[in-house]
Amino acid sequence: MKIFFSLIIFCSIAFCDYIVWQNDFDKVLMQAKKEQKEILLLLLKRDCIRCKTVFSDIFADKEVQEKVNQKYLPVAVFFEENNSYPIELFYTQQFPAIFFVSKDDESYLQTPLSGNFTKRELLDSL
Repeated sequence: MKIFFSLIIFCSIAFCDYIVWQNDFDKVLMQAKKEQKEILLLLLKRDCIRCKTVFSDIFADKEVQEKVNQKYLPVAVFFEENNSYPIELFYTQQFPAIFFVSKDDESYLQTPLSGNFTKRELLDSL
């Protein structure tokens, strides 16, 4: 019986879709160049209520997870820790904010999403 439950737990972990967020922009940039993927930068603010729910409201969705994992390397950083990403390139006053970043030159691939964006808006952007 223990083996059966262990197998179920293993399968649910091994085959589930989820997003593995990193928190080091420079490391992700180097990895993106190696893997030939673009970067999805999620910029959060500590006192932002929407920033706390964006993971459960939007990023918990299977379709979002699949699209993010297929095309991007995701990195989540806090605005207050401005030494963890190039703030001069990705500055905003609306949080959370998502920047779609080129692995080649750190330019915007498209217009960022910020504030109260919806799951549908994110899916359309992915």
